[in-house]
Amino acid sequence: METNVNVQRNLVPDKGVVIQNITVRPVVRQSQDIEKWRNALKQAEMINPSRVSLYDLYEEILLDAVLTSLMEKRILGVTKHNLICIRENGEENEVVNKSLKLRAFREMRKEILKYKFFGISVIEAMNQNKVFSYYSVPRKNIKPKEGRIVYEQYGHDGIDYRLPPYNKFVFEVGRWDDLGLLLKAAPYVIYKRGGFGDWAHFAEIFGMPFREARYDGYNPTVRAQLEQALEQAGSAGYAILPKEAELTFHEAKSTQGSSDLYNMLRQACNEELAILILGQTETTTKTAGKLGGNDDTHEATEDAINLADREDELAILNEQVLPILKNLGWPVDGCLFIHKVEDEKLTTAQKVEMYIKLKKEYGLPMDDDFVYNETGIPKPADYEAQIQKREEAANAMQQNNQPSKPDKEKKPKPKPDGNMRFVDRFKMAWADFFEEAHES
Repeated sequence: METNVNVQRNLVPDKGVVIQNITVRPVVRQSQDIEKWRNALKQAEMINPSRVSLYDLYEEILLDAVLTSLMEKRILGVTKHNLICIRENGEENEVVNKSLKLRAFREMRKEILKYKFFGISVIEAMNQNKVFSYYSVPRKNIKPKEGRIVYEQYGHDGIDYRLPPYNKFVFEVGRWDDLGLLLKAAPYVIYKRGGFGDWAHFAEIFGMPFREARYDGYNPTVRAQLEQALEQAGSAGYAILPKEAELTFHEAKSTQGSSDLYNMLRQACNEELAILILGQTETTTKTAGKLGGNDDTHEATEDAINLADREDELAILNEQVLPILKNLGWPVDGCLFIHKVEDEKLTTAQKVEMYIKLKKEYGLPMDDDFVYNETGIPKPADYEAQIQKREEAANAMQQNNQPSKPDKEKKPKPKPDGNMRFVDRFKMAWADFFEEAHES
């Protein structure tokens, strides 16, 4: 970003201090189970804590498609709202607003919000050739309790990012003792992954035909030939038995032994993940055929969480990021970040329904051209002729109408008694309907 402010070279790094001094180790990929999750949690909660194993576990469970989708949806609930910078007089800071749309700043917003899932985010802001950029410090190299970025993930020496001069361009998001939502999500992903493995094994065993071959128990040569033939005939299971032997398969008849059990486990884990990340399930994992009477309540819950996340983002940007941007040379004196208020966009069907209701129920006059433009319905070429023909027909009908009869004095109608039988109440309502139709 081009600015007219002289950058203080002694405070602001051009290429980044943190990225040039730390050693980033790759993620240790391994199969995960509940015992490893508990051991990683214990290490993160020790007197001298280490989050290396826990964050390696987090990276492994993030391979789960449902979990990553839920995280992206929650982050999108914030980043879909455009960010603008305004001055004290309410005017927009156009110089800053142009930079807010850059990819680097948009990506930094997402990285900031990830603290809710990992517990913490430490970000170094940079001014590379007067262009804003950032670096998200690998969380395995962060010791939040000490406020230090260590050179080696298991080491102790490093950069105290909460102290000058590093706090001029490095900021921290999240509490030092928070381990993030992924801590609670991990068991469900582990259970689901194990269930998928068992489900695949179940399908391999019972989803393919089982082959049985018999041979004379005194002829090992024939047995070897049968075994070779069955191995080359495919991957389906088989058994080679002497003619005198008996083989019996006991098929599980109950639900506990069928594939439904694995699907139920998968759905339960996905629902728990949706509740954890979004606070509800209906907007993501709604079951086909299930009644959705509480859809509005679930959507309102998600909206409330998104609103809280947006308020958190503004607090972080205004209290922590603005001073850093000022050090980088951004013209942000007396400025404030806010989310731009977006007009609610209605679908064409919603617009038509609204226009009909306003016209029919409230008798509100409307401009026909406006309705055509808003709904996208093409205006007929003979529009004026059709309007004139309709008006002539209405006038003719009005002239041919007989004078209206004086209203008859209506006798008070008995009201349905709550103790009446349903059939009697139905007959009374039906008679009233035809009476009103006859009078009209």
